[in-house]
Amino acid sequence: MFTYIMPDAGEGTHESEILKWFVAEGDTVTEDQPLLEIQSDKAVVELPSPVSGVVKKLYVPEGEMALVGKPIVDIETGDGSAQPEQTAPVEAVKEEVQVEKVEHSVTPAAMNADVRHLAVPRVRIYARSKGVDLTQVTGTGNHGKITIEDIDQFLQNGSAVQPTEAQPEVQAADETKVHETVQPAKTVETVQGDRVEKLTPMRKIIAKAMVDSKHVSPHVTVFDQVEVSGLVDHRNKMKKIAKEKGVKLTFTAYFVKAIVAMLKRFPELNASINLEKGEMYYHNYFNVGVATNTDNGLFVPVIRNAERLSLFEIAEQVTELSQKAQNGELKGTDMGNGSMTLTNVGGAATGGVWSTPIINQPEVAILGVGRIEEMFVPDENRQPVLKPILKLSFAFDHRAVDGVLAQTAINTLKEYLNNPDLLLAEG
Repeated sequence: MFTYIMPDAGEGTHESEILKWFVAEGDTVTEDQPLLEIQSDKAVVELPSPVSGVVKKLYVPEGEMALVGKPIVDIETGDGSAQPEQTAPVEAVKEEVQVEKVEHSVTPAAMNADVRHLAVPRVRIYARSKGVDLTQVTGTGNHGKITIEDIDQFLQNGSAVQPTEAQPEVQAADETKVHETVQPAKTVETVQGDRVEKLTPMRKIIAKAMVDSKHVSPHVTVFDQVEVSGLVDHRNKMKKIAKEKGVKLTFTAYFVKAIVAMLKRFPELNASINLEKGEMYYHNYFNVGVATNTDNGLFVPVIRNAERLSLFEIAEQVTELSQKAQNGELKGTDMGNGSMTLTNVGGAATGGVWSTPIINQPEVAILGVGRIEEMFVPDENRQPVLKPILKLSFAFDHRAVDGVLAQTAINTLKEYLNNPDLLLAEG
């Protein structure tokens, strides 16, 4: 008997939510066949079976938390010998998670490939609990993804179907047994007319990270703005060339490159601090995180070694990482070890407003940018001229960075954004 112990799918993860079992008790599995889908601290990942055999027991139902180091499934290997509880080494698990998803017909609980692209895991779980066929629902989320609100609207229209009509999860002969062991946890209930939804693990992680950051770092936020007519013209010219090369060139790529150029001039900002040890760590890498909003929460994938990348290469990585975040495909290696984070509300801001971004620990600074707005500014003759203006919100950790240095760094950043030729020459 092989007892699969819950691995640490992230760095220091203590627990992960079981989003989906691809197997039921009694199913035959083969080595490397996907067993389950979990939500770790870093991303949604699949865990494959380390052995071939018959599934004897599922310890944790869908929707519940599995503790690292505790058993999650027993698999009878059929060799006739009892085996102690064991799990693959953490390094091996991380490598296995990156294996391309496999289509298989031997598992009754296997998910339809099309459905997996329609909604994130927690939405799929909610749909199953309501008996909704996702292929009949119109998505209004990012990139057409189906949201919980879409499902509720679908139900209000009286279009619910029985779970067996939508997508059978298990064979009829095993239905009672499976519902006794892996019935999805109820995530939504109604109290006095309010809809109460259980916090997802990712939302808990985000909330804790925000509170911890404000508690650890004395945030100071500087509000500034820069005239960017040169940047707008440069991007309008280059995006035509980029399109011909299959690259989507957004202002984000310029912002990332400007951050790198600034960090080269001000290494004090490419750092982290450890007060307990009384040490500062100045990084030799230039990894820029790009905050990305998704239906499943906020993620910060990192563009690594950005100083080695061209403007078009940065743009390609921005697009690729954003798409992976939207599809719930980010790996632990896609995040962490950042130099500094960029948060860009862009078109979501109707007036190019300032904000007070929260530092992504253990970094010591974060740059927030709004949308570019046309504003009247004085020219050299003090006459009002309409110019594109970008508002900047620069937050820094006052334990590690002093105000004068921060403002000087912002001034340098403004120079790069005002003059893209200088940016490309020095960045």
